[in-house]
Amino acid sequence: MTDPLPRDLVVDLVAPDGTAYRLKAASSSDSADDLNTTYSVNASAEAANGTWKLRVQDTAAQDTGRLNGWKLTF
Repeated sequence: MTDPLPRDLVVDLVAPDGTAYRLKAASSSDSADDLNTTYSVNASAEAANGTWKLRVQDTAAQDTGRLNGWKLTF
């Protein structure tokens, strides 16, 4: 059985220089079926140009999921 809840997700925003900004840590208190939220990060020391990546990790074994979309606004 898979767990559809986002409580076992870890989400990082990765800057062009490889610096990772933790947006969401795994938490047993998450109770929604979907993760639909806005995160703010102080990345003022980073250059805005370059390739930014979103790293999403499911920390529970045997789970599956999908990323429907994301956007980055400076």
